[in-house]
Amino acid sequence: MSPTAQASKNSSSTADAYADEPWSDRTLSNYIVRAEHPFNAEVRLDKLVEDFVTPTDKHFRRNHGPIPNIDGSEWTMSVEIGCKAAPAKSSTKTIRLEDLVSLRQFEVVAVLECAGNRRDGLKAIKPVNGVIWGPGTASNSRWGGCRLRDVLVSAGVPANLCDPFYETPRHVEFAAYGEASDDVHYASSISLEWVMNPLNMVLVAMEMNGKPLCRDHGYPARIVAPGLIGARWVKWLKYIRVQDEESDNFYQKRDYKILPPMANSGNCEEFWPQFPALMELNIQGVICRPTAEERLCVDKPYLVRGYALSGGGRAVDRVEISLDDGKTWDLASLYTMHAKGKESDNQCQRDWAAKQWSWVLWSYRIDSVPANCSSIACRAWDSGGNKQPSAAVWNYRGVMNNAVFRVQPQITSSTNSRL
Repeated sequence: MSPTAQASKNSSSTADAYADEPWSDRTLSNYIVRAEHPFNAEVRLDKLVEDFVTPTDKHFRRNHGPIPNIDGSEWTMSVEIGCKAAPAKSSTKTIRLEDLVSLRQFEVVAVLECAGNRRDGLKAIKPVNGVIWGPGTASNSRWGGCRLRDVLVSAGVPANLCDPFYETPRHVEFAAYGEASDDVHYASSISLEWVMNPLNMVLVAMEMNGKPLCRDHGYPARIVAPGLIGARWVKWLKYIRVQDEESDNFYQKRDYKILPPMANSGNCEEFWPQFPALMELNIQGVICRPTAEERLCVDKPYLVRGYALSGGGRAVDRVEISLDDGKTWDLASLYTMHAKGKESDNQCQRDWAAKQWSWVLWSYRIDSVPANCSSIACRAWDSGGNKQPSAAVWNYRGVMNNAVFRVQPQITSSTNSRL
């Protein structure tokens, strides 16, 4: 077959695979589309900070293949316990939607962030491998479903973490229905210990913002793993498997890792086995308003706005703003759902004891924009003492960029500014 004929065949095959995409569920005006096949779109920053709980039509979309069209009434998922070290525990159970609904239901407001968020900042240093995302692949939604822990207990996994079964570290693998671009299907895993801790709120979710999941977000059931990178939140669940080793899927073994700076497209195969799969999110802060295209008026007020987040249940405890390229910093005001006391009495305090899974939105009022304000910078800190680094750390896969965020708005003497 000639190269031209092969290219035509490949194009036709791609078109067929993506012929049943859920375009009616996608409000394209809210997005910057980075790729159509598979559909990958980040949220426009001005849209992103309009809501503390991100509406479904403003939630970023990340896919690795065509979107499955699954009939929820016919859907099944297998739950398998296959541990060589404990063969007596081995079993397989078939789960339907009604089985998930019969378990105790929970809700969690949790931020979902792609590990490639802000990849464009690393590409600016030198080439990277992956969709070139800006800072719009983080969203904060309300997820509903049953705890994965309870699903596993119903299949025979011991509920008591002191059981000898837990003396050996184990993993929980999740696989998705549908095709994936780099493997037979998308799969990933996290540690069984993390899943079985009820405070970690790992869900088999069936709802998003009070309604059934839409197809782009994993209908009829997906994993919600608060505090972990989006790659572990597997959609369109096909099976859940307790096993002795982590997943051997491409997206666990040869993706979503921070490789050392000498790794590149020519030698990365030697480095993938040496480094762990990413799990917890790192501290992150982004300025959403103003954008680089926006004009600020000298001597006029302006309200800077953005989001911040962290992983592992750690709280964002402050966001700092600099108007002089990092020479001095000032505190932004935070908006979060974790508080105690009465705001009207100015006694509202964060509950630092609670695991905190949602993002914070923040604002900072510039009373009078200085004429020499060449940039605005933000950096976030979390309750573990982590802060955004001053400079980006390049890696081949272009993941986990959390450098201090800077924007260089246009400064003008005109009156075209936004309060």
